Amino acid sequence: MNAGLACQLRRWLAPPHPTWQSRASRNRVREFLGAEELRAPGGIKINVGSASRRFGMRMLNLDLNPAEEVDVLGDLLRLPLRHGSVDTLVCTGVLEHVSDPHRAVAEMYRVLKFGGRVLVETPFMQTVHASPDDYSRWTPSGLRQLLKDFTILECRVVAGPASALAWQFQATMAMLFSFGSELLYRVGLRVFGWLAVPLSWFDVALERHPMAWHAASGYAVVAIKNAEDRRRG
Repeated sequence: MNAGLACQLRRWLAPPHPTWQSRASRNRVREFLGAEELRAPGGIKINVGSASRRFGMRMLNLDLNPAEEVDVLGDLLRLPLRHGSVDTLVCTGVLEHVSDPHRAVAEMYRVLKFGGRVLVETPFMQTVHASPDDYSRWTPSGLRQLLKDFTILECRVVAGPASALAWQFQATMAMLFSFGSELLYRVGLRVFGWLAVPLSWFDVALERHPMAWHAASGYAVVAIKNAEDRRRG
């Protein structure tokens, strides 16, 4: 079996993340970037911890590891960027994999211009998904503490309680039917991952529920580095 076919088979067999998101949640990054282009036309926009995800051609991708869509190699804990040089930052599904998320947020604050904005997406009720490590989870209060130097403009649920339940169902059932075998557990993650997908569909009703934040799978926060706060940066 050649390497390309093996890689494709691994993708096909990879356990899904059983998450349902509304169209608004799926489009949140692009809508944020569209608003940022109106706010700061032609400004410097960077997707930190991008891996191979590209949200737009007018945005730079920065990641610790080289990949096809990575434009700049850099560590989120030591961003290779000047103070106050960036208009817009996007950081989705990254901070939980960083050993020192407070330092990472401080770095994002440092490189943003005054008035610059950041969109951060973080998990709350999700199982461990190491890439290569998985360190943290946040409640809304925890996010406010993490981003305390910013002014938070909005915090919203982007994957609701049903998605959280689906993640737990996938891992729990895989463990239950693995009988202590790591191999059977990994097979079970694939099987029960697909079976868990319909559970996540209940978020059609729950993602916008006023109490969804109590048990959400994840949140998205938009925050601003205040122009009047010139003590830092």
